[in-house]
Amino acid sequence: MGLEAAVTVNRPRDCPVATASAATDATVGEVARSSVADGTVVEEFEVAGEGDPPTDAREVFEDDRYTVYRFERDADRACPCERIETFGCPVADISAVDGRLRVVFRPEDVETLRDVVASLRERYAEVNLEHLVRSGASTAGETVVVDRGRLTDRQREVIETAYEMGYFDHPKGANAAEVAAALDISSATFRGHLAAAQSKLLDEVLDG
Repeated sequence: MGLEAAVTVNRPRDCPVATASAATDATVGEVARSSVADGTVVEEFEVAGEGDPPTDAREVFEDDRYTVYRFERDADRACPCERIETFGCPVADISAVDGRLRVVFRPEDVETLRDVVASLRERYAEVNLEHLVRSGASTAGETVVVDRGRLTDRQREVIETAYEMGYFDHPKGANAAEVAAALDISSATFRGHLAAAQSKLLDEVLDG
């Protein structure tokens, strides 16, 4: 049974799509990608709003609805999307808001999903599993019983505070530093507790 997942990466290095979204109040989306023979990847994305494009992108279309920018990069650069695709998971959708990249893909199984998330976290400081649906789930959503007892008291406090402050919203209501400050811990400690809690909940949802 397949899965559909969405992960978010906060301000990934060398990602013009995320960079463009940090320079505008609008969502950056409709990302199109194509590879050329010399190993270069050409990408285009739409910006519905005012703002400056990243320095390595150029405007190729504009009207009263949106502006389209195009940029080129080396295919071997370890961007989030290509990291995901190395696990045999074609990227289905890419968007970004306020520097936060959101990537939708469909991993073959639980192990692949875990490997993808682990690989992203090796490179990027803040990676979150935002959305997860099992193949065959009803349009109303699939009910999953989660044993909250698998979380430590601190992990539960961290994830509940993050949720209440809008950390998981798209766009975010609070960033990692703000949630960490509310908990009186460092951003690194917050991310560690959050990653551990998400891993336990992921185990519960997928294996339960």
